[in-house]
Amino acid sequence: MRTAVYYASIVLSSVALFWPLFYGRFPELRELPGDPSVQAVGGLLLFGALAYMTYKDGNEKEVTAS
Repeated sequence: MRTAVYYASIVLSSVALFWPLFYGRFPELRELPGDPSVQAVGGLLLFGALAYMTYKDGNEKEVTAS
């Protein structure tokens, strides 16, 4: 589940990165309220943070007291 959330957030953050280009290219998206640059920054922050939190490095070792 964690891997699926990670991959989905990577895809959505890449969409958010190019959101102003999509916004300008497709007239249907121009009907959405708000500034596309602000929407892109918000999407990058949201989905980038989600990708960062769900990333699991394979080199992690548990630290124990013994």
